[in-house]
Amino acid sequence: MEIDSKDWEKDEYQCCSEGSKVKVKDPQKFSIRDGDQNVVVLDCGNLLAVPKKSYILSETFFALPSHLKSATAGKGDPILLAVSKGELCLCCDKDKGKSHPSLLLKKKKLMKLADEKEAVRKPFIFYNAKVGSLHTLESAAHRGWFICTSCNSGEPIGVTDKVGQKKHIEFLFEKVCKPEMSP
Repeated sequence: MEIDSKDWEKDEYQCCSEGSKVKVKDPQKFSIRDGDQNVVVLDCGNLLAVPKKSYILSETFFALPSHLKSATAGKGDPILLAVSKGELCLCCDKDKGKSHPSLLLKKKKLMKLADEKEAVRKPFIFYNAKVGSLHTLESAAHRGWFICTSCNSGEPIGVTDKVGQKKHIEFLFEKVCKPEMSP
């Protein structure tokens, strides 16, 4: 995953004019671990899965529920995800010239993104589905593509449609208390 530097946006507030809005509360904060007990860290603009060590500070994820008219029952709860105090949002989208989507970090404020129209929010929405005590995160814009970590630690997290092939798509969410989010 890498930051999409061409998407630096202005801080203008935009309202959603689509019917009823979901009232946004404070985002839930958590860290993520994969099946190999790797934690996700932000390093030089990339989200990496690295072995959990006492001196490694896991990245705090911010999650907000998101309304999605085209939501499919049973797929999970549509959510928006961000890191870096809620100022870098996870996005699953296709780059020009590529045949498959990739996972990007885009400089957008989570709370402002939550008020955007559905067409703008959709690449940022993931279905959070519980699988026992674990969670999967499937892209709403690119169905069948899941956030994943590699079985090789230290590699960037991304998205895959090849479930079970040297990729972890199930994660343990651990609640985090007290990290601050920018206004």
